[in-house]
Amino acid sequence: MVLSYRQLTSSVKQKIFTAFQEGMECREIPRYLHVSDRAVRRVLQEAGINTKRRNRYQLDETYFDVIDSEIKAYLLSLMAADGCVTSTNYIVYDSVESSLVTLLKDELKYQENIRIIYFPQGYAPHYRLNFSSQTIARALTKYGVVAGRTESGVYYLPDDQYLGSYLLGYFDGDGCAYVNQGRSGGLVYLVGSKPWVQALQDRLKMGKLLQHISRSVYYCWRIYSREDIQKFYNLLYLYQIPNLGLAYLQEI
Repeated sequence: MVLSYRQLTSSVKQKIFTAFQEGMECREIPRYLHVSDRAVRRVLQEAGINTKRRNRYQLDETYFDVIDSEIKAYLLSLMAADGCVTSTNYIVYDSVESSLVTLLKDELKYQENIRIIYFPQGYAPHYRLNFSSQTIARALTKYGVVAGRTESGVYYLPDDQYLGSYLLGYFDGDGCAYVNQGRSGGLVYLVGSKPWVQALQDRLKMGKLLQHISRSVYYCWRIYSREDIQKFYNLLYLYQIPNLGLAYLQEI
């Protein structure tokens, strides 16, 4: 059942306004909230919002069409690790690292502000970009950035030219490293779907595949020896453009 404007409660009106403010396009809100097109337009007009603009965002929508640079490969893998692309072309990137969100904003030439999400109980704030773009959503989907990608097993790995940059972004977004104090070696691992970590293991010819202890569909690619960790470090850091990646993770 689709609600008309007269049937809207103050709560539903607030949901319409919030959805718009969080980046959802006017044409997507009716299906999302089960309200009429006219109801959405009227609620937003009452809030002083011009709904006749075809696109509220200024950004480079062709940015991810072709992955032809280290920084594009890096940002693509950040999206794969911590981003979200919905079936309605709604795109979100969220991180506790403001520098990563700022880098994506600058590269996309995105003109809106970065949102800061605060949490209670002293948790670190999250920094977020969110917008709708059919063109960018289509490009990201082509490279395996889709909703439910871990459950479905959809994945992507670039060719050797950009593999290091891609894995660096994935490591910054979803990787961990530990050092064995006073001993040789340590632990470096990445988390993903079973097909992805299997492909990574085959591609790098090293690492062990283990099922994640908390969720059955997630798997870990792990390396332990000093030799393997050094090879992985060289792949991520020695051949990239300067200052790419989180410096504090490199120092671990």
